[in-house]
Amino acid sequence: MNQIKRTYRFRIYPNPLQKELIAKTLGCSRQVYDDFLSLYIESYEANHNKVISKYDLIKLLPEYKETFPYLKEVDSIALQQAVIHLYDAYINFFKHNADFPKFKKKKNDYGYTTMNINNSIRFIKDDIQIPKLGRIKVIRHRQLPESFKFSTVSISRLGRQYYVSLMGEEAYFDYAEYVKEKLDPNNSIGLDFSLSHLFVDSNAHHLDMPTYYQDSLTKLAKEQRKLSHMKKDSSHYQKQLMRIKNLHEHIANQRKDFLHKVSRKLANAYDYVFVENLDLKEMSERRDKLKLGISIFDLGYGTFINYLSYKLKWLNKKLIKVDRYFPSSQLCSACHYRKSDLTLNQRSWICPRCGFKHDRDYNAAKNIKKEGIRLILNPSN
Repeated sequence: MNQIKRTYRFRIYPNPLQKELIAKTLGCSRQVYDDFLSLYIESYEANHNKVISKYDLIKLLPEYKETFPYLKEVDSIALQQAVIHLYDAYINFFKHNADFPKFKKKKNDYGYTTMNINNSIRFIKDDIQIPKLGRIKVIRHRQLPESFKFSTVSISRLGRQYYVSLMGEEAYFDYAEYVKEKLDPNNSIGLDFSLSHLFVDSNAHHLDMPTYYQDSLTKLAKEQRKLSHMKKDSSHYQKQLMRIKNLHEHIANQRKDFLHKVSRKLANAYDYVFVENLDLKEMSERRDKLKLGISIFDLGYGTFINYLSYKLKWLNKKLIKVDRYFPSSQLCSACHYRKSDLTLNQRSWICPRCGFKHDRDYNAAKNIKKEGIRLILNPSN
C-alpha cells in the first residue's frame, strides 16, 4: 500500500472579525516575504557564494517580531511558511527551475499557508478549527477518505470567496502488475491538440471548448473602464476591483468545471489515452507572430492534460505522451507516406502515394494513437 499526495479544497464562510484577521495574516506574510527577500538580495551582493539557510532565516523571526509587534497578532506558522516559500523560490532560481523571486503585491495576496500540528486544525461538526481564526463555517461537499492525513493547510481569498485547502497523503494501492496484464491497448484513444477545437480524437470526434474568456472580454473591458475613472484605493475603487476579481474567478471556474467533466469522461472510458508532449508555453510566446496566444490560454489544454493525467492514475490507467517531434500531421495514417512540405495552414491534404484524403487533425490523432500503442508494445524501439 503506497501513499499518494492529494489536496481537498472546501469553501469557508468567515465572520467579519475572521476576515479581518485573514487580511492581516496575508499582509504580515507579504511583509515578511518582501523584507527577507531584500535581505537575500543584500546578502548575495555582499557574498555571491553564500546562501542564508531557511533555518537561519526562521531564527531571525523572533527579533523581527520585536521590531514589528503587530506580527504577533497573526499565526506564527504562517510567517515561517512565508520564509520557507521564499527560500524554496530562491534556491529554485539558482537551479534554473524558476525566475528570480519577485516582491509581492497587495493585489496578489490570495492566500497563506499554515501547518496542522498536534491536530490544531480539525473539523468540528459544520465548522473547521484553524489556529488564530478559531471555528469557521465550512461546506464539506465531500467526505475525506479515512486514510487521508493532512499536514499543510492553505487559507485563500479569491474575490469575495474564501477557501481552505488541506494538503496531505492518502493510501493508494498500486496495481502495477495487475494493470500491466489487464489494461487493453485497443481500448485507447489518441488526442490531437487543435486551435479550432480543444482536441480532435482518433474516432473522428472533436470537442469544442467554450471560449469563456473571449466571451467575457467586452464585459471585462467595461468593468475595467469604470475602475480607471475611480480614485485609487477609495472605497468605490476597492468594490469595483472586487467585481473584476470575481468576474475573473467566475471565468476560471467555468473553464475548470468543463475540463473536469471532459477529463473524467475520458478517464472512465479508456485504459490508455495518447497525446503529444507539446510545449504550450513556447506556442503561446509566438502569439504575436501567429496571433494564437489568447486562444491557447482560453482553451486550457495544459490544464486539461493535467486533470486527465491524475484521473487516469487514480483509476490505474495510463496517459502516454508521444514525442513532440513525432510527425503526426505529416504521416499518412493509411500508407505511412510522409508529406514533409505540409504547412500549418493546410487543414486537409491528399496522400500522393495512396490518394487518401486526410483531415489534418483527425489524421494526426490516428497517428498519435498508433505511435502510442507502438510505445506500449515495443518500449525499447
